[in-house]
Formats: sequence, C-alpha cells, structure tokens
Amino acid sequence: MRLAKTLSVLSLLLTSYGALAESALDSFRNQDLNDYALGLAFTVAQNPYIGASPTTVIYPILATVEHSSFTRSRLLIRGENIGVRFVTDNDWEFGLVGRVQTLGTGAGDNADLQGVRDRGWAIESGPLIGWRGSPVHLQLRSYWELPNRHSGATTELEFSYPQHLDRGFIVPAVRISYLSDAYNGYYFGVTDQESTASRPVYQPGSATNIWAGVSFGYELTPDWLLRGSIGLEQLDDSIQDSPLVGRDRLWSASIAIAHKANLFVPRDAGSGQKEREFEIRMSTLNGAIDTRVTRDSDDGQPGDAVDLENFLASADRKTVTQFDGILRMGYYHRIEVGAFRLTRNASTAIQDDLSFGDQNYPAGTLIQSEVKTGLIRLAYAYSLLRDSQKELGVSAGLSYFSFETSISEAGSPDIERLSASAPLPTFGVFATALIKGKWQLSADAKVFALDFDRYDGFMSYASVGLERKFGDIVGVGVGYDFYSLNLSVNKLGDTGAFDFVYQGPKLFVNLSF
Repeated sequence: MRLAKTLSVLSLLLTSYGALAESALDSFRNQDLNDYALGLAFTVAQNPYIGASPTTVIYPILATVEHSSFTRSRLLIRGENIGVRFVTDNDWEFGLVGRVQTLGTGAGDNADLQGVRDRGWAIESGPLIGWRGSPVHLQLRSYWELPNRHSGATTELEFSYPQHLDRGFIVPAVRISYLSDAYNGYYFGVTDQESTASRPVYQPGSATNIWAGVSFGYELTPDWLLRGSIGLEQLDDSIQDSPLVGRDRLWSASIAIAHKANLFVPRDAGSGQKEREFEIRMSTLNGAIDTRVTRDSDDGQPGDAVDLENFLASADRKTVTQFDGILRMGYYHRIEVGAFRLTRNASTAIQDDLSFGDQNYPAGTLIQSEVKTGLIRLAYAYSLLRDSQKELGVSAGLSYFSFETSISEAGSPDIERLSASAPLPTFGVFATALIKGKWQLSADAKVFALDFDRYDGFMSYASVGLERKFGDIVGVGVGYDFYSLNLSVNKLGDTGAFDFVYQGPKLFVNLSF
C-alpha cells in the first residue's frame, strides 16, 4: 500500500507533466528568484497534548507582496505549504505541495506524558486541485506523511475569500480537515505499552476538524514585506476524548518579514557550469539517534519494544562520514551515488526485564548490543530547470539498505539478532540556488518505499546545505541531514520491527571537476 500510494502520486504528476510539459517547463525556466523577497518567519501554535508547551518554529521564507490567489506562478507558496502548480485558463489549479508536520507530544520533557512515545515531526506531501473562478476560492489538498509511520493520510478542503489591497492583501479562510483513522490513531491513540491506570488504551478512529483564520501581506516599502496569519481550530470529539489531549481548540499565529535584496546570481548571467561535470562530496555528520527495535520469538510471541539509547545505553549521538557523488551527462541529466554507514556497540546492566527473540533477560543482566545501519544510493536525475541562478530536478533509482541489531548476555554465545537488507525503489527532488559572492544554497529530499515479500516499510532522507566556493574546484559548507526508517520484518526465524531516526548538523567539502 505504501509503495502504491507513492506510485499513484508520481503517476498523477507524470500524467499532468506529459500534457503540459513544454509550457510548464518554459514557465519554470523563466522564473527569477530575485522577484522574491527573502526573509524569516516566526510561527507559534498551541499544542493539544496535556502538559505540552506551544510549538514555536523559526524558518526562512521566500515571499512576494502578491498572494498566490492573484498570480499564475508555477511556484506555490501559501501558508505552511510550498510546491508547484499549473493554473488553467478557466481558473482550475493543479499541483503538488508539501509541508512540515510539527505536531509532537514533547514526551521526553513532559511529566504528564511519561511512558508515551513521542510523535515525531515529518514532511507531508500530496496533490492539490483548486478552483478560483468565483469570489470564493476552493482548494482540495491531500497529504501522506513521508516517513510513513502510520499509513494514514489527511485531506483538507479550504474556502477562501482573497481581497486585493493597494499595497498587499487580506485572505479570510475556512478549512475542513479530515484525518484518517490510522493518522488520528498515531497522533492521539494510546497503545497497550503506553497505557496506565489513569491513561487507558484508546483508539480514536477518524476525525474532522474545522479551522478558521485570516492571512495578510503588506508592502512596508518597495523592498520590505510583512506577512502574517492567525487562526483557530476546533478539534473533533474523538481527539478531545483522547487521554493524551487537554484542549478542545487550538490557536496559531505567524509573522514574517522579508527583504527584496537581489541576493541571487542573475538568471541570464550565463551558465558558468560545465556541461560534463563530476562532483565528490565528503561530509562529517554529528547526529542525534533515536532507535527502537522489537524482536518476536520464533513461536510468534511478541517481544518488548526496546529503546536502544535509553534502555541499552547505545550512543544517542555519533559522528559519521557520508559520501556523495554526481556525474553530469549533458546539461539536464546526471547520475547520483551516495553511501552512509553507522555502527554502535554498547554494554549495560538493564534496569528491567527484557524479552528479545527467544531470550528473556531479567533485570540486572549485563547486556551487550551492536547496531549497524547502512545505505547505498544510485539514481538517475533530470533537471526540470537549470541556469546560472538555480536548478530544480527529480530523481528515481534504487537504494540498498541494511539494518542489523544483535543482543546477548555478556559472555554468552547465544546471540539474538534482527536483520534486514533489501533494494528499495527511490524517488526524490532536489534544488539549488546560487547566491552572489560564490555562495550556494541546496536542498535534497528522497523517499524509499518498501512493501513486498518479507518487508514492509518506508525510509526518508532530507538534506539542506549552504556552501562557499573557493575557486572553480573546492567548496566548503555546513548543513543538516535527516534519516528516518520505519520497517516491519516478517520472515522465518526473524520477525520484528525497526524504528530509526538519525539527524544532525554536518560539515562538508565539495570537489568539482
């Protein structure tokens, strides 16, 4: 199902692209980033969980004084969504959008939710269709969570009434959100392992929330823009009834200021790039690690979900080296390769009983553990646009991943293992923007889907980087990488599940030939 969902979205995009390829590409390639203002946005949103503080996020933005309701720009930036779209002559709108889901329990620092597993941030993406042929605009969007922890989805129907002002806009809107039972269960359900006497097991089913709010934009000067929004969301009864939730409605607000400073290299300055080019990047990542593993016994008895960092004292942060390479073949085509490997060993006396595979270890047992994670990527990539200012493209290929956890009592020859390795179909998007002064901003996101034979899972990778070129060959930069793997294994003598997240800052050196 996960792979089918991914392929269905890609099929929709490819079908639309085939029909509108030439005009869409021409429009994209004529886009000038210097038409946008670059700034910072500050968002604060009330958290529904008991004892949780409001979520605050600061992030960079691209903005214009025109709201997307009044333009036909292929690049869509609206609220929390960013994506691409096509607007027809009769005011129909088709596209693909993504957003960052920041809903989380903060369970690690929340005394009211001790024993509850945190719900992690994620990237959500999916198609949209809209109609803006009347004063009230309609837009229908669906999202799937790329880490795919729950196989659920959300769908939103938004009604907006855009009003154009002399130096900006104001847009009141109402949004109806449908959360599938799997999605709602992941964020607001209580599992057997999380339940207590005061926190019973709970499965909420699907939910429908209603949000109302207003967004605005104002041109302070020809070069400075102010944007913001405020809203209130009414939660469905099934969410309010969750033992994890302490509110029936949520407020949110954002404010952003952006400056149009012509930071980017002119679009028509000439490519300045070789048509055949080879790049090698060596990165040093210092990442935080969060790993949970379950290994069932051979007779089907479920094992304990083991938090390797907290329960088995496995390192929760480690520095590793990552390799990436790009071989360009012509102006718009390239081959990408990458490799990543992480190994950890630990030894600790466990504080509680542990059931892992066919072994039961009582509290106080000295346990030795080893965890290995690896990924090798190979993909073909096509640049939808590429000029002296920017590059945007898509990729598809295969990646080979491996994951193995072994646990044993110190000095014992009996070792319990859970391992998995398989090729994964890989799909991705990438983008770069060249800033004046030999600076380059880049972003890359990839999705690895697996749903066949003995394995069922999903892996995602995202990376951002800021690089400074020194001459034509050497570049040095900083960035941030994120890996997430959620995998179920069901094979003879080796049944269980992995849940792995590795994320953190990086330093890198890039060599171009």
